[in-house]
Amino acid sequence: MPFGLFGTVGAYPPWGASMSRVCALICPLVNPQRLAEQSPLYEPAHNSTNMERRGESVRLSSTNDLLPHEEVISSNLDAMMKRLVNSGRFFQPLLVDSASNVILDGHHRWNAAKALGLDLVPVVAIDYLNSDEVSVSVWPGCGRDSITKEEVIEMGVSGGLFPPKTSRHRFSFKLPKIGVPLDDLME
Repeated sequence: MPFGLFGTVGAYPPWGASMSRVCALICPLVNPQRLAEQSPLYEPAHNSTNMERRGESVRLSSTNDLLPHEEVISSNLDAMMKRLVNSGRFFQPLLVDSASNVILDGHHRWNAAKALGLDLVPVVAIDYLNSDEVSVSVWPGCGRDSITKEEVIEMGVSGGLFPPKTSRHRFSFKLPKIGVPLDDLME
């Protein structure tokens, strides 16, 4: 006689609501969001499309309105797409310049959103050129000695792209954690 899931003969769980919990416990990779929600440390992220956290305003922007300034690394893009698909949520907004819509941080997230057919992405917009809270430098080994904020904006507006990991933006604040369902990012 065959053994059931729990090591006893014929001990199969009933179908229905309890089946999803049994599946999540047996196969935790099936739904990582559900597994996270079972943790006593779980704190749900914001679901709103107009979020205010720690002074940063998160809004939704059309993916077509944003301008990249840097290429992406294909393996990182693949990993980001898998993370978005597996979670079903967008967990961190992009950082963009409010005057030009040039993406400062989040090129892999933006490219993944476009590849997945999302029309909108969460963004935090800042006055990049006049902000003391954001600085830019170059990544070691990128082939440049320095880069300026003006060069970043010029590249994005011109439609050109720096190689991956050229500009390194550092900011004195943390981007807020969010949890916008991907379905909410489709028009």
